[in-house]
Amino acid sequence: MSNEFIGKEIEVGFSVEDTRGTAESDTSKWLKNVSANIITKVVKVVDNNSQGRIEDSSGQRVVQKWLEGVIEGIVHVDAIGYLFNQLYGAVTTSDLGSSVYSHVFTVNNSIENDTISIFIKEGSVSQKVLNGGVVSSLELNADVGDYLRFNTSIVAKEEAANSNSPSYDTEYDFIAKDITIVTADTEVGLATGTTLNAKNMRIKWDLGAIRDHVFGSYAPNGIYNGNCSIEGNFEKNYNDDTFKDLLNSDSYKYMQITIEGSAIIGGVLKPSITILLNRVQVTNWDRSGGNPDLVTESVDFKAFFSNADAQQSKVTVQNLTQNYDAPY
Repeated sequence: MSNEFIGKEIEVGFSVEDTRGTAESDTSKWLKNVSANIITKVVKVVDNNSQGRIEDSSGQRVVQKWLEGVIEGIVHVDAIGYLFNQLYGAVTTSDLGSSVYSHVFTVNNSIENDTISIFIKEGSVSQKVLNGGVVSSLELNADVGDYLRFNTSIVAKEEAANSNSPSYDTEYDFIAKDITIVTADTEVGLATGTTLNAKNMRIKWDLGAIRDHVFGSYAPNGIYNGNCSIEGNFEKNYNDDTFKDLLNSDSYKYMQITIEGSAIIGGVLKPSITILLNRVQVTNWDRSGGNPDLVTESVDFKAFFSNADAQQSKVTVQNLTQNYDAPY
């Protein structure tokens, strides 16, 4: 019997680890509609002992091993919380009733956020669990003609065999009509701030994952987040000089990206993701549009730490997941 498989047969799941770096035995959430390529990485060192010969070497040995790769797909409101939980490190969960929960993710200001176990089933060829998983980066991409999509870079320690059977829950996704971007001079002002008629948007969190290799093992002793950078871009019709002027100044804005789906998940509640950026500055600006085209502007931005608010950002996710927190 042939074991060949196609990319659609790769299945991925997550669990928050009770003990950092120790794989969970069960999967908490299997992801729908994803493409995944997380593979073993190695460092090999050449043995340059010449032994009186002119050939360049007589062999090489593996000195380091880890796993690394990318998962991408459509954003689903329950599954994405596992990535935000690892990325931010601190979460406060509130029960809203009717089995709906609000999760507020904030920066833990620690290099040791909860790690995740990553479960991967590759057709009938292999099934494994990766321990000590860390989100090195997470990017959300929105376009007027597509679903809201994510792309995340993952780094993990080791892999082991696993036999969990994939199973899937009802999922809630988002499209362009679900997204609102507002800017204002104050956080309170976001309630009545300027709504941007954007055509596309990209926002990326970069955690700068650090592998810590020590004596006694091929695998990293730990994987840590060494950074928290948030940058993004949006495109809109060019109808005033607001963002061009912001590029030429040292002014900062508050920005809130609200993503709320149409489905009802509890009485009158809806699945949602709300991203608050406390101190945003325009880092680049450009304009485009040929003779028969609408003239558009492309705006790059970066979120900075706000001393006044004691935070750079927070993400609030409203969904049916009861808890993301690990008990350690």
